[in-house]
Amino acid sequence: MPSGNSQIPGLSHLTAKGSLSDLRDTILLLKGAPGSGKSVYCRLFIADGLHEGVKCVYLNSSLTDKQFRNLFSDSHVAANNLKFVNPYLRKSLSVGSSGSGQMDSQMDPKLAQSLQEIRDTLSEWGSDTDTTKENNQEDLSRVYFVIDSLTHLLTIFKEDDVLRFVNALSFALREVEATAIFTLTTASSTFSSSSTSTLSQSSSSDEIVSTRLSSLFDGVLEIRLEENHGKFQRKIKLTSSGGISPKLTWTNFEIDGKGMIKFITDNQSLICSLCKAPILDQPKFYSDLAFHAKHLDIYMKLAGAYGKSRIADVGPSTVVNANFFFVDIVGLSDPSLSVRRQIEKIEVLNNFISSCFAFKKTSEKKVLPTGDGMAVGFMQSPEMPLQLSIELHKRLREYNQRASKEDATDVGVRIGLASGPVFIVNDVNNNQNIWGPGIILARRVMDVGDGGHILIEGGLAESLTSLEDKYRSTIKFLGNYQIKHGQVIKMYSAYSDEFGNPARPVKLN
Repeated sequence: MPSGNSQIPGLSHLTAKGSLSDLRDTILLLKGAPGSGKSVYCRLFIADGLHEGVKCVYLNSSLTDKQFRNLFSDSHVAANNLKFVNPYLRKSLSVGSSGSGQMDSQMDPKLAQSLQEIRDTLSEWGSDTDTTKENNQEDLSRVYFVIDSLTHLLTIFKEDDVLRFVNALSFALREVEATAIFTLTTASSTFSSSSTSTLSQSSSSDEIVSTRLSSLFDGVLEIRLEENHGKFQRKIKLTSSGGISPKLTWTNFEIDGKGMIKFITDNQSLICSLCKAPILDQPKFYSDLAFHAKHLDIYMKLAGAYGKSRIADVGPSTVVNANFFFVDIVGLSDPSLSVRRQIEKIEVLNNFISSCFAFKKTSEKKVLPTGDGMAVGFMQSPEMPLQLSIELHKRLREYNQRASKEDATDVGVRIGLASGPVFIVNDVNNNQNIWGPGIILARRVMDVGDGGHILIEGGLAESLTSLEDKYRSTIKFLGNYQIKHGQVIKMYSAYSDEFGNPARPVKLN
């Protein structure tokens, strides 16, 4: 049954002691970089509400109905307690042709239809509440609402339409005293425990919300991805909300393998000797050192390669945010190819990449050969990975027109682009190298593609489409895709008559 207060996840960890109060009629903005955990936080908010008997609405413009049902397949709730809305999937109807009320004629028809659908649902739920009160039953009128995300809405709809939609929606939510969370993707940035400076500027969607929608929100939740003693940690903070007094410090939290959030209290004393993060589950011990269970094997391998005395040198020395280009040669592992032919293809690819203007003109980059391809991390402009991809495709197209498929001298590639934090580390020869979530994500994106594809992870794609109008005509949303460890990412494809592959990747069918 509903609890006495509308609860956001971890509320007791985010507020000053004794300051909890009713959060009805509260709309919060949840800000964070791609991959920081905003969507997981919202799903937990909805799942908790469903468990308590709260009626919930979840608006997401990138999920299909089937994908949404899979997210909450374990909730075991009545279907009439959970409403899913995707404005992008709504059919474009004439104004006033749907719902019990008159649709907004000044709004995009899909957004107007979605708004009316939400209003009708809230009205229906309100009628149910009146019935329970007449029968002296317990009030089940709590409503939780989520928009995940404002950034994606601003990517696929016109700015003025989204602003009009969100403003009208906020009034509808206030009328039923709903507790709501709207997410916003900010420019990718990682914070060091010894520094408070960001490594990139806010996105244009952040500026839009800050200047034109800020008055709609009662408070702001912010998530940071922070490097601390060689380990990425997530931190969350509530800056303000109604009459609640927020904590003045950040609260650590983790996302486990099942997508659940665990808030870390201050009394955790057992620290992993490899990653330097608190050990919340059963520890493993070796030579009087404590480890996370999954980190002991890594420690043993590192100790064998570097020696125990140099383990500290293997750990991260610097953490930066980078925009990644990850490419490999399609079919290079074909057993019919001779080793000589494989080497020739690798040399052709490397020569073309090194001769591309986008590669040569950028000094702030890190290059990691991968055997059958290459990863390039650009430390500044998010446009560089896509520009390099386009230039490489044009050069390979000219080359392959002269090359022979029969002799297998042609070179086909697939490319994955993503942004995220990475460590700069020293390898066994004391040379600088890169490793971290950003480069791993780019590899995961590339693995989805077929020959000729330029695939882009959602965070980077949305940053590009907000930067230049020209990217909106060449970067197309494909849908959501679940990569390893249950993580779901938005997938985009870049293509035109001169580059890319317009066909849908086989793995997304």
